[in-house]
Amino acid sequence: MRLLLLMMLALPAAGQTAPQTPMPDAPQPVVHPLRVRDPNAVREPQPAIINGRPYQRPTQREFFTDYLRDSYGLPAFTRSTVRTLYNFSLDQPSGWGQDFPGFMQRFGSNVAITAIDGNVRYGMEELFHEDLRYIPCHGCTIKHKIENALLAEITARHASNGHRFFTLTPTVADFSGPIIAHTLWYPSGFNPFGGVIATRTVFATRVGSHLFREFVLERRHYDPKEPVRGTPAPAQP
Repeated sequence: MRLLLLMMLALPAAGQTAPQTPMPDAPQPVVHPLRVRDPNAVREPQPAIINGRPYQRPTQREFFTDYLRDSYGLPAFTRSTVRTLYNFSLDQPSGWGQDFPGFMQRFGSNVAITAIDGNVRYGMEELFHEDLRYIPCHGCTIKHKIENALLAEITARHASNGHRFFTLTPTVADFSGPIIAHTLWYPSGFNPFGGVIATRTVFATRVGSHLFREFVLERRHYDPKEPVRGTPAPAQP
């Protein structure tokens, strides 16, 4: 009887179930939310493609660095030397002779002309918010490279997209140096018209330096498989 009573007490009450040990939760699958593009989101403007490269408006420091290089750096020294050799070979001006002192007088005069042109160019560039930096044509045909070199002396770039427009700034800058030189220190005396004629050598050396950058320094030329004149390449699938 005692054993039977103990067995009855051990049994659970009617309608009750024995407690079960809780099982650990099974890992639930991670559901990523649908990526819906917000129509009101502001997209950042893509840089314009100029001569085969993305164009960005230069900073004031970049403007000043380009001014120093173009007026006093190696490109300026090269242009001044070429004009000096040309003047020396033609004995222009004849009052300086064709000896070493005459060569150095012509060289100093051309260095001053280059500096004056550069200062006028930089001042007008800042005044009218123009970009007169030369941008070689990357991956262009020979025709387009020559066109780019010539247009650089009568055009500039403006605004954030770098579009090209006609301007008198390069022309005024090219004329300023020779006119001042023929007015102030040339042995022929006051002769501004002679400076106007001498501007042709300034223009020629500048265009020559552009062509040198196009065909020598810019090593990537026309490729028939790629777009020409800065057209962006089609997106890859």
